[in-house]
Amino acid sequence: MRKVSSVDKNGKVLFVNDKGTGTTIGTKDDCLAYGYNYTGAACYIQNNNKSIQTKGNTNLDKGNKIRGVNNNVLGKGNWVQAKNVSVIGNTNKAYYGSDNSTLIGRNAYAENYGELAYSCAVTPDRAKFSFLQFDGVTTNDTPTELFLGGIDGFRFFINENYESGYAIDYTAVGINPSSNDIFTSYGHATYKYTNNTLTEVGHEKSTTIRDSSANHYDIDFSPIVNTPDYIEVKVKGDTGHTVYWTVDFKVTEVRYA
Repeated sequence: MRKVSSVDKNGKVLFVNDKGTGTTIGTKDDCLAYGYNYTGAACYIQNNNKSIQTKGNTNLDKGNKIRGVNNNVLGKGNWVQAKNVSVIGNTNKAYYGSDNSTLIGRNAYAENYGELAYSCAVTPDRAKFSFLQFDGVTTNDTPTELFLGGIDGFRFFINENYESGYAIDYTAVGINPSSNDIFTSYGHATYKYTNNTLTEVGHEKSTTIRDSSANHYDIDFSPIVNTPDYIEVKVKGDTGHTVYWTVDFKVTEVRYA
């Protein structure tokens, strides 16, 4: 199954090509594997050639624009383009690709899968803090990428329409169910997207607490140039160890067009 590379503002999905150096529209099977809609020889998060779907939506106030299904919206002026989203507040935005997100406050925005986003900013699309959860499994000592919700291809994508700065506080937990040993790491990382370039300014692993058999376990991040750019999260286990991982990000973000 091909990995998702990007989702544009219209919900159209591009996949990583077979060489891993570019993108492709993918096949119908690639699209349906993610539960998306294959229409007009292209893949979409939502089916743009059909009427706006509203099945299962709860709109508890007027003035909200809701596309997608199974969304619950309380407030005014909210704008939802994803599915399985919950919104409390006013003028919040859930963009394509932010399925299963929760937005709270005013002018919060979610752009990545499963975000918990909060803002009280006066200016839309300007500032927020959010939580992101990465999950996965390692079976050896090869650095392995984790994905949002454990779903292949779902990453912390950068919106390249803005200059932006990110302060990340993270907690990483890995557990080996065979030995009942655990690895935990806490730290901070800073990224910026300026002059069309995503850069890691710094990464400090402030505290690591673990059982002795988990001495080889580790975590690291990397800025990846793609379409769009994203922050890659990788963990390393050990040979012969099956380790279940969760890494949580608390992201404070500010940006401007």
